[in-house]
Amino acid sequence: MSSIALIPVKSLTEAKRRLARELNPRERRVLVIAMLEDVLTALGKSRAFPEIYIISPDQSLARTASQHRAGFIRQKGAGLNAAIRQAERYLSRKRASSVTTVLADLPLAGPSDFGELARIGGQSRRVVLAPSLKGGTNVMLRVPPNAIKTSYGRWSYAKHLRAGQGKNLPVYSISNTRLSFDVDTVEDLRVLLDLDRSSRTSAARVARKLLSIHN
Repeated sequence: MSSIALIPVKSLTEAKRRLARELNPRERRVLVIAMLEDVLTALGKSRAFPEIYIISPDQSLARTASQHRAGFIRQKGAGLNAAIRQAERYLSRKRASSVTTVLADLPLAGPSDFGELARIGGQSRRVVLAPSLKGGTNVMLRVPPNAIKTSYGRWSYAKHLRAGQGKNLPVYSISNTRLSFDVDTVEDLRVLLDLDRSSRTSAARVARKLLSIHN
């Protein structure tokens, strides 16, 4: 049995619509892929997850997955929770001990962050959450994979916390500024550039170029 990391990604034509007033569809696509590659790189270097999968309705991301030695699952239904349920059914044959859902817009997450998460996860029944700064859930580890149902959407962190408590499961919440930081707005991009002034991440390099064009 193994630990699996799962990254759900919206269709690239639909992703980051809150940036639509500032960035055109091609620019948003480039930004989303850059953030996804940062996440994949960090997960791979952490060595915490023997298997990593992307699930998305966008078949073009199969190539990105392959470049990072990750698997790809073509999403059939609509919505984040539906995507995760589909992936869980697909991954059930692998008898994973845990599944860690990682959102694709966490460019500052590093290998040590995922390593810490995996160590807290352990092997006994539990839920480990990394909340976003906006009330969502950026990362969620579940032991076993069906420990609780996913409730992504508005205030998902509180929903996942209550779901774990309702099943009398130990629920751990990680206070980690890198895992808590996600990108939805232009202001988030400016914060990213301030936090990654050396442009270590692919996302920061792309954001710096895009903001220079639009400023």
